[in-house]
Amino acid sequence: MAIVLCLVLPGCGSALTPEQRADVLGAPGGGGDGAASGAGSDGGGAVAGSGTGDGPASGGGGPAGAPGAGPGGGGAPVKCQGTGGATAPGVTANKIKIANVSDVSGPVQGLFESAQQAVKAYVGYVNSTGGVCGRTLELMALDSRTDSRGDQEGTAQACSQAFALVGSMSAYDQGGAATAGGCGIPDLRAVTTTAQRQKVAVTYGVNSNKVNFQSTAVADHFKSKFPAAASKAAFLYLNSEVTKQNEASFVKAFTSRGFSFVYEQAIDVADFNYAPYVVQMKDRGVRYVQWLGSYQHAARLLQAMKQQGFKPDVFVMDPVAYDANFVKQAGDAADGVAVFTNTALLEEGGKNAEMKLYRSWLARVAPGAAPDYFGFFAWGAAKLFVELAAKIGPNLTRKALLDAVKGVHAYTANGLFSPQDVGGKRTAKCWAFIRLQGGRWSREAPGSGFRCGQLMNTGVGA
Repeated sequence: MAIVLCLVLPGCGSALTPEQRADVLGAPGGGGDGAASGAGSDGGGAVAGSGTGDGPASGGGGPAGAPGAGPGGGGAPVKCQGTGGATAPGVTANKIKIANVSDVSGPVQGLFESAQQAVKAYVGYVNSTGGVCGRTLELMALDSRTDSRGDQEGTAQACSQAFALVGSMSAYDQGGAATAGGCGIPDLRAVTTTAQRQKVAVTYGVNSNKVNFQSTAVADHFKSKFPAAASKAAFLYLNSEVTKQNEASFVKAFTSRGFSFVYEQAIDVADFNYAPYVVQMKDRGVRYVQWLGSYQHAARLLQAMKQQGFKPDVFVMDPVAYDANFVKQAGDAADGVAVFTNTALLEEGGKNAEMKLYRSWLARVAPGAAPDYFGFFAWGAAKLFVELAAKIGPNLTRKALLDAVKGVHAYTANGLFSPQDVGGKRTAKCWAFIRLQGGRWSREAPGSGFRCGQLMNTGVGA
């Protein structure tokens, strides 16, 4: 989920705190401009025939070579016939060089290393099956160092030496925006974190969320499940310009679906006294609470609520909460937290062939590493790259790849996440809903796959 970090918080300068890693998820809208401004819903309706109900939306079907189809889990990647020569920068008769520029070092060691590990894992898998059209993949693993200059330098190196950027994840990805656009390198990212990078013509996020597009599925789910609470809603969020935009987009979308927000509050990242916010919610009779920000700050809020005996009908978070460290830090104060997510569930990994494949190869290239949200989308980016390259065939060029990406509108990486409109750069319509009970996550809705809604353009941040 996209896309926005509280990168320059008031009083924080340009240093990235450990909490800010989670804020990528804490703002699940995108960082970029939308289509036409103004509220309204997308005329396309629900995704892939799922309706607005409990459709599977898990994808993975279709003919070999079709974007979003891919191999059936453990099978070999899509193949093509014949080989080519040196058709493009980074491409020879027997090799395709790709680059991944992700934050590995910096204020938070290993910030987005999981994205690079996931691409490395997929490269290993593809090469074990013979590569793409007779060419093996070679990965340039570059460190963007958690700063914009590092991202620019890594992007420049990729421009001159690699065919494409694949699965990158950088907090300050605006650094390489002009460089990528100038050299024309295909930039298929795990997640795009800034508006500047998202607006680049050659850049596409496999997690396709954007700030001004909201799926009605999320608001409709919680309105249906907690109808009385929806009229007494509160929205609290970490204080930054970016999160303000995301909060405003959420509130506008939810209000149009029948919510009434009686309390909205920004909380500074350095604020440790959450008691006044809890008092305000109690005084206003709040029954629905939604949080936007890191799980560390959410844990503080939940503990303050517990200390004051304030228990709303539901406390809602995005995928930032779907983390073992959140459960550990918040303790029993987090019992009952509800989360909406656009990825397959780790608890159901035994039934998801692509997740099993990802875990298997991750263990080979990075023993001890755990699969995570960013890894899901980086693996998906690498998988999509291979599928499209195989479909293009021996005469692989940057233009051909970019033309192919534009046609990808419901990509799931064989069921690893909900359908993503990669080519259209529009927020996903389909989500799953989980609940934390007794320290364990369980699926709440739908029974399997994802629930889809319509796409609404709030006009916020467009």
